Amino acid sequence: MTVTNSGALAPQLNELLNGEMEGARFYFQAAAWCNQRNMAGCSSFLLAQANEELDHMRRFLAYLFDLDFAVKFAEMPAPEIKAGTPRELFSAILQTEQKVTRNIYAATTRAEEEGDHATFEFLQWFVREQREEETQFSDILAKIDLIGDGPHALYFIDQEISKIGGAE
Repeated sequence: MTVTNSGALAPQLNELLNGEMEGARFYFQAAAWCNQRNMAGCSSFLLAQANEELDHMRRFLAYLFDLDFAVKFAEMPAPEIKAGTPRELFSAILQTEQKVTRNIYAATTRAEEEGDHATFEFLQWFVREQREEETQFSDILAKIDLIGDGPHALYFIDQEISKIGGAE
């Protein structure tokens, strides 16, 4: 099915598609970071998040296909986790999600300015999704802060995160 569209947002939609793929790779690397620290609950949760990001990428891919626009996959460097603690890891994840939110908002604003109602409507799902993502990771950081950094903190953090989203 081809949707009538001027194509003005095609490059921005491709950037969003690639951003979701990059996000998935970051989550996979974060899951590996947790796995190396025997935090299986966190690792499982982050693997599920990676799959969710791939689902988001597929939504963009399908929409670009519907518009009959060229899809351009970008080269991506290997994701790098520069965290020494779970708090630093989840803070980096929240910052990544906030960047995605800014990019979604910019595309939504542009779609509205272009009068591209179909793309504006399509992006509304992502606006809602990003609000949920940011809230979830803010909540995780609050839990980590409550647990603190005592001798059993890694265990309790892993247990709490494993309960989120059925990762248990």
